[in-house]
Amino acid sequence: MKTRRKFLGSLPLLGVGLALSNPIKAKPEKSIMIHQVFFWLKNPEKDLKSVKKGCQKLAKIKFVKKAFIGVPAPTANRPVVDHSFHISLTIHFESLDDHDFYQKNDDHLKFVERHEHKWEKVSVFDIHV
Repeated sequence: MKTRRKFLGSLPLLGVGLALSNPIKAKPEKSIMIHQVFFWLKNPEKDLKSVKKGCQKLAKIKFVKKAFIGVPAPTANRPVVDHSFHISLTIHFESLDDHDFYQKNDDHLKFVERHEHKWEKVSVFDIHV
């Protein structure tokens, strides 16, 4: 009985030890390239819909693994949060080569040509994960 209590009493320590020895992996199995684009439009009421449609076409380009199109979230205003953009596009690629293919793709080049006069500012963040 004493041995059983001792064993049961040590289980929480065993669990903590196992948790510490097996850290959570935040990194995906494969490395990926993330391409994030934020658009500030000159006339968002007029142009948001067409730019969004254009982004949806970009999401279908070969080598695009995932794509997300969004607008600012209704999160609290804080000094570090920028809600000033009108629309964003986030694309995942499996490699830098896939990203480079996308940049030269005719559909991407047509998107820029069709819509660049609509934006006041564009910021791009390319991230290797």
